[in-house]
Amino acid sequence: MDSRRPLTPAAIVAGIVLAGAGVPGFQADQRPVFRTTAALVAVDVQVVDRSGQPVAGLKPEDFTVELNGRRRRVVSAEMFHHSAGVAGAAGRDPAAAPGAVPGAPEGRNIILAIDESSFRTLNALAAVQAVKRFVGRLNPADLVGLYTYPVHGPEFVLTTDHAAVLEDLSHVVGTLHLPRSEYGLTVSEIADVTAGDRDVLMSIARRVCPNNPSSCNTPIRDEAQSLALAFEGQVSQSVSGLRTLLTALRGYDGRKILVLVSAGLLATDRVGARPDVASLVDYIGRDAAAANTTLYVLHMDSSFIDAFSPQGGRVSASFMRDAAALGAGLERFAGIAGGTLLRVSAGTGDDMFDRVLRETSAYYLLGVEPEEEDRDGRPHRISVSVRGRGLEVQSRAFVVIPERGGLDRERLTVLLAAASAR
Repeated sequence: MDSRRPLTPAAIVAGIVLAGAGVPGFQADQRPVFRTTAALVAVDVQVVDRSGQPVAGLKPEDFTVELNGRRRRVVSAEMFHHSAGVAGAAGRDPAAAPGAVPGAPEGRNIILAIDESSFRTLNALAAVQAVKRFVGRLNPADLVGLYTYPVHGPEFVLTTDHAAVLEDLSHVVGTLHLPRSEYGLTVSEIADVTAGDRDVLMSIARRVCPNNPSSCNTPIRDEAQSLALAFEGQVSQSVSGLRTLLTALRGYDGRKILVLVSAGLLATDRVGARPDVASLVDYIGRDAAAANTTLYVLHMDSSFIDAFSPQGGRVSASFMRDAAALGAGLERFAGIAGGTLLRVSAGTGDDMFDRVLRETSAYYLLGVEPEEEDRDGRPHRISVSVRGRGLEVQSRAFVVIPERGGLDRERLTVLLAAASAR
């Protein structure tokens, strides 16, 4: 039976949770609520071992949480396991996993965001097939939504009708159009020329105007600026489409897993160079953190295959640097948002999608006690670590704690929960 959940603003839980009091905005199948006499910040984190399997049995004292570098007390730590799990991916029955908590939500809220403008047509087909296989391995109870950008229609629904999602994926296409360069400038050369690197400029001039290099200096500079502007426009469109999604997710209650699939997001590697998109990437990184999502960024890197294909043309001396620049924006985005960057440069990418399935099959809900100084309605960088060798923690990057007595209806970064009575 299909379960659909429209992506619409929801009530935000804020204020003081009193013993025995109900909490408005929560639904029983989304996030557990316990009784307490103190207001806590609820932080959901994933803890996995070296093989990517969720780790059970951790206690509050095993976690260390810092807000802006200052340690805060972890009052409670409860593990919740999606009962259907990832048996198809991991080869085991996750319902039997130790530490699973009865009553935890069965299905995950998974949003698939695909940047169509980053893919060439042929590469988009391969990426879509990988995403389809991922959807085919999801739990029947998982709610899934497909969001393509930078252009997307007004409707966006999370649904258990996975067949409908697979059908929608069949309509995903690659729309990448690279600006044409008369002088054959590479991304790295554009960055160097716009940064004022005279040596690179002269090298290009000798290449394209061997008889009179100096006559080409000004035209090359002009083209580099023009191409940089075009690239900045493309990145801006992608960022705008992604910010639309992230803004909507801020008003959606429930734990969310955002799987972003892209062939690259350009960012330069030197100061003063263009295309300069660092501020744009920083904005969406903060948006993702504010949306309180568990973020996975899959970089479907086809640069090597493209370069050495019959249609690839000249392989430049800066090929490796150019390829790195295409992934730099995604790496920066994932870092600021507190997400995980997974790079797929060969093969089908199924191993990376399986990793997403394993790691998201369970999570801990921590009850963290803030200090009065934290209750200022401003973003605080949050850091979560766990005791034990070889364990990896994934959590949000920022938390915003409303002032005491205030009601913040604009953010979904703070939910107040309580520690169970002991």
